Amino acid sequence: MDYEARQGEAGAAPAAAARGARPKKLFYGYILIPVLGFMYFCSSGIVLPTATIVNPLMLQDASLGMNATMLGTGFSLFVLVQGLSAPLVGALIAKKGARFSMALGAAVMLLAMLALIFLVSSPVAYFLVFGIVTSAATMMVGQLAVQSTIGDWFVARRGVAMTAMMVLGASASFVGPPVVNAIVGATGGTWRSGWYLLVGLSAALIPVALLLVKNKPADLGQHPDGVADPSVLGGSGKGFKVYKNTDAVPFKRVARTPAFWLISLAATGGFASYTLATSQSALHFSSLGFDSGLVVAGVAVMGGVSLLGKLLLGMVSDRIEPIRLIVASTVILVVGILAGAAAQNEAMLFAFYVCVGFGFGGVNAVFPTAMANYFGASSFSKNLGTGIMITTVVASALPIASGAVFDATGTCTIAFYLTAGIVAACAACGLFVRIPRCDTETEAAVEAVAQ
Repeated sequence: MDYEARQGEAGAAPAAAARGARPKKLFYGYILIPVLGFMYFCSSGIVLPTATIVNPLMLQDASLGMNATMLGTGFSLFVLVQGLSAPLVGALIAKKGARFSMALGAAVMLLAMLALIFLVSSPVAYFLVFGIVTSAATMMVGQLAVQSTIGDWFVARRGVAMTAMMVLGASASFVGPPVVNAIVGATGGTWRSGWYLLVGLSAALIPVALLLVKNKPADLGQHPDGVADPSVLGGSGKGFKVYKNTDAVPFKRVARTPAFWLISLAATGGFASYTLATSQSALHFSSLGFDSGLVVAGVAVMGGVSLLGKLLLGMVSDRIEPIRLIVASTVILVVGILAGAAAQNEAMLFAFYVCVGFGFGGVNAVFPTAMANYFGASSFSKNLGTGIMITTVVASALPIASGAVFDATGTCTIAFYLTAGIVAACAACGLFVRIPRCDTETEAAVEAVAQ
């Protein structure tokens, strides 16, 4: 009996530990993935695809007094404000929580959509409402807010969770434009009606944010990944296949770490390439003699391949260091930009769009994972917000520079080669990021990176 009792006690200990490591109820993080995907879909995922269709119609509205330069300025301003607002939004999320940021951003976005429909009547109003207010609102409710929330809810499965959420959200680039185009066509082709869909989506975001979004697992008495004991998932950093810092690294310390800047600059290559493709590729390839229908097909291919890049690289980002995936993606981007710079046939044109789509999709998916893995979740919103600012400030300068090159030479070829050089430099930055072996001591880990 004594032996059996001892055996029972011995077996009870690991069983109890196992029960402690398992969630007692459904892990809410799994519910949050589609919820946050919906938030991204209705904000960051759909606004620019809608603007690509709707905003050019403004040129047909003589009452606005718009020209192509003013139209492009609105897009450049949108990209720039995304970056400039990101650190402020990150600070808001850190102080008030992602749910508050999402609900407030959705309300602001709703007002901006209504203003576009009923109030915008001049280029200045267009710059203010679309370029500034809408841009900041989408950052509050979309990209930064949802990525920060995923970073708080997942550690071991962060890469897969981030990828699933972003693929759901990014599907708006396929679903949205046909619906918007149908609405515009059904209402006589007026540009204002193109924003009707986003009025409904913005209104839906508010209750979803307030009722379904939960800032952190602790709000529900749960733990990241649904596991109470982090050591079960390699919480000390030794059990993970990639480096994942589970310690609290303050933002001030992160900002002084070379790796933070190197990771951000490496990711800049992806955003710079995508900005070049969306703002200048149609003009560039048209100047090289390619048919506009072929360019439209290339843009569609870029969107589809971008989703593939997000899916494939995001799925392996828990097995391969995300910063290494960023470097590989930027190398692919360089190859594509060089192919497009002096494209002489259809194969080179499509090589450009395929490489940019896959490379940008990969960078966009794993950049937030790289930030969260390297510096932990304690100041993730501030870290990611500042990182986004770095990437978008650099990328927003390309449309203006490329336009100046085109006006001077009649082609964007030089701008393409210049961008290829910038992206190659970004890839080099990623190669200098050192991966600590273990994060059991935060000070030692950060100091190891800073060396």
